[in-house]
Amino acid sequence: METVLEVKNISKKYQNKEGEVLALKNVNFRVKEGEFLSIIGPSGCGKSTLLSIIAGLEEKTTGEIYIEGEKITKISPKIGYMLQRDCLLEWRTILSNTMFGLEIKGKKDKESKEYVEGLLKKYNLYEFRNKYPSELSGGMRQRAALIRTLAVKPKILLLDEAFSALDYQTRIMVTNDIYEILRKEKITAIIVTHDISEAISMSDRILVLSKRPGTIKDIHKINFDIENRTPLTTRESPKFSIYFNTLWKELGSNE
Repeated sequence: METVLEVKNISKKYQNKEGEVLALKNVNFRVKEGEFLSIIGPSGCGKSTLLSIIAGLEEKTTGEIYIEGEKITKISPKIGYMLQRDCLLEWRTILSNTMFGLEIKGKKDKESKEYVEGLLKKYNLYEFRNKYPSELSGGMRQRAALIRTLAVKPKILLLDEAFSALDYQTRIMVTNDIYEILRKEKITAIIVTHDISEAISMSDRILVLSKRPGTIKDIHKINFDIENRTPLTTRESPKFSIYFNTLWKELGSNE
């Protein structure tokens, strides 16, 4: 697999009342096409800041970001971003919501609409296309938000605590749904999460940041040797608790 994203020597400083704060220091990693990478670390270590820098939403102090070998200096159309809440517009139907990103980009044509309708059919939301967000469950809303993001055909999807607003049971089911959608659509994904179990269940690799200033302590390869792996099946594997204990200890000793 080819490298789709390279994060090179990224550092971030900002000013607060006490003076200059170094949030991130010399962060380097690569992500391959189709890979699912999780970023974990203690609160305040710069996880979300790093994601915002990759997305082009926040300025870096030093370093470079490359997507498919091209240096990125602004918001890239190759990146999709999902936040903690689904941010669906309550006065628009599900179909209208999923077309919203295309509307903004001026690409709301017949071909795009057919593509979105195809995604809605494929992921069991088509019969709800004329419903409003308030009429859907939390899990269905999150799926609609993902389809809205996929509609613009990003190469990389960034998820910032994207499931944290859901209750525990819904969260587990939604991670399963979204994992399967991303695998089928061959989307490269990077998620920031506080949930170690969530990271293990979904990831090919897990990047562990130190406390501020955030630097990379380690990158763990996650391999369950399960045919047709899903987040639900990984939780049943004996390897799951081994990975969990390793990461828990590493976070506990985070310096």
